[in-house]
Amino acid sequence: MGEVPSSFPGRLQGVLDSTVARLRAAGTDLESVEVKRASGGFPRSALESVGAFANARGGLLILGLTDGNFEPVPVDTAKLAADLASACSTDLDPPIRPEIDIALVEGTPVVVAQIDALEHQRRPCFIRREGMERGSYLRTHDGDRRMNSYEVHIMVSGRGQPDDDMAAVENARLGDLDSELTEALLGRLRERRGPVFQRAEDAEVLHMLGVLTAPRADAAVTLAGLLALGRYPQQFFPQMGAFFVALPTTSGEPTADGTRFLDNRPLDGPIPAIVSDALDALRHNMRRRSVIIGAGRVDIWDYPVEAVREIVANALTHRDYHATAHGRQVQIALYPDRLEVSNIGGLHGPNAGQTDIEELIKRGVTATRNARLAKLLEDVVIPGSGRPVCENRGSGLRAVVAVLRQADMAPPAVFDYTSELRVVIYGHRTARDDESPLSRDPAPPPALDLSEREGEIVQLLSDGPRRSSELARDMGISQQAVLRWLKLMSERGIVSATEPNPRTRKNRWQLASQ
Repeated sequence: MGEVPSSFPGRLQGVLDSTVARLRAAGTDLESVEVKRASGGFPRSALESVGAFANARGGLLILGLTDGNFEPVPVDTAKLAADLASACSTDLDPPIRPEIDIALVEGTPVVVAQIDALEHQRRPCFIRREGMERGSYLRTHDGDRRMNSYEVHIMVSGRGQPDDDMAAVENARLGDLDSELTEALLGRLRERRGPVFQRAEDAEVLHMLGVLTAPRADAAVTLAGLLALGRYPQQFFPQMGAFFVALPTTSGEPTADGTRFLDNRPLDGPIPAIVSDALDALRHNMRRRSVIIGAGRVDIWDYPVEAVREIVANALTHRDYHATAHGRQVQIALYPDRLEVSNIGGLHGPNAGQTDIEELIKRGVTATRNARLAKLLEDVVIPGSGRPVCENRGSGLRAVVAVLRQADMAPPAVFDYTSELRVVIYGHRTARDDESPLSRDPAPPPALDLSEREGEIVQLLSDGPRRSSELARDMGISQQAVLRWLKLMSERGIVSATEPNPRTRKNRWQLASQ
C-alpha cells in the first residue's frame, strides 16, 4: 500500500507550490496534473486519473482544491490519503503505489499524490470492476478519456514482440511477388551474406527470410514478404499503402476559392516503391534554391530528401499491421510551413509515449514492432537509388537529426498518440525559383546530373566544408565509400579539397563554388 504521511509539509510541498501557480495561470487542469475537490470524501473518478497517468508519462493528483480558481477546501486529509492508497492498491490492475503526501495551499492541507509511469510490460493499468476494455484510460490536455479497443490492443501488444508481419496471406503466392525486386534481393544476399544463401534454392532462401511460409515454391506469401516484394499488395489489402497531399494553408483548411489540395496522390505498390514515389511527389511540390557549382547548378530542396526518405521508410516499416489496423494508410502531408508523416500505431515497447527527440536518439531502437519486415527491408533496395529501404540499426533518427542540422533546420518533432505516431519537420522559407536572381539570368547554367549519393553530399556540404569522416557518419556509409564518391565528384568539378593534399588530416571537402 502507498505510504500515508504522518506529518506535513512533506517532500511534495515544493512541487505543489509551483504546480498551483501553473494551474492558476492556465485556468484549467494540465495534462500532467489533475485536481479534485473531494469535499465529500474520496472521489472514485480519481482512479481514472491515476490509471491515465500510469498509462502515459505519470502525473500529479491533488485532492482538496476547487476547479477553476484552484482554492483549497476543508477535507479530511488523513482519510483521503488512506482511501487513495487503498483504492490504488486494490481497485487497479496492476496495483499502483503512488507517493502520497499532505501539503499546504495557503495554510490549508491538501492531499498530493505523485503517480509514476507504468513499465510498458505492465500496461494498460485499468479499473478492475470495469475490466481492461472499459476500465483503461488515457490522459488528454485537461482530463481523462476512456481508451478505445484499438488503443488497448496497442498497449497489450507493446508488452512483447508482435508477429502480425508473419501472418500468411493465404491467396498470395510466389507469382504475386515482383520478380525484379525478388531477384535483386536474392542476388544481394548471395553476394553479401555467405555460403548459407549461396547453396540454398530460391524458395528455401525466401522461407528463411520470412517471405514464404514454407520452403516450397507453392507456399503462401507472408504479409512481410508481400509488403516488401509484392507486385501490388493492395490487391489483397486495398488500404495498406500511403497517400501524399500538398495543402494550401497551414491549418489544412481550404482556401477562399475552395481549393482543398494542391496535390493529392495515392501511393501504392510494395514499400520500396511507395518510398520512391513519395519522394517524387515531394520533389514535385516543394520549393528549392539553386547553388552554382562551376559551370552548372545543384538544386537544394526545402526538405532534405534523405531525411524525408528515412522518416517515410520508418513509418511504413514500423506501423501497426494487426488486422484491426488494415484499413489505415500512412499519411504524408506537405503544408506551407511543415511536413507531417503519420502512421497508425504509436511508438512500440519501451519507447511508447516518449516524445523527447534527444531521449529517443540516446535510447536508439530498443524494440521493433515488425521485426521480420524490418530485417527483410535491410536488403530490399529502393528503385533507382541503390540503397536499402532501412538499415535496422537504430541509427535512422540520429541520421535524420544530423541531416536537418546541416540544412540549418530544427530536429523533427515526435507526437506519440498511442494509436498514432506523427513526425513533423518544420521548414524554413526559401526563395521560389521565380523569385531568385538565378531565374532572371537569361542563360542560367544547366542543372548537374547527380546520383542520389552525390545529391546527399552536396546537401551536406551546402553549409560549409566537412571532413570525409563526418560525411560518412551522417550518410550512414563507410568512409572509404564516401572517399570514392568525393573522388568522382572532384573529377567532375562538383567538389574540391581545401588542402593541396586531400589525404592530410587538415583537409576538408567543399562545394566547388565555396
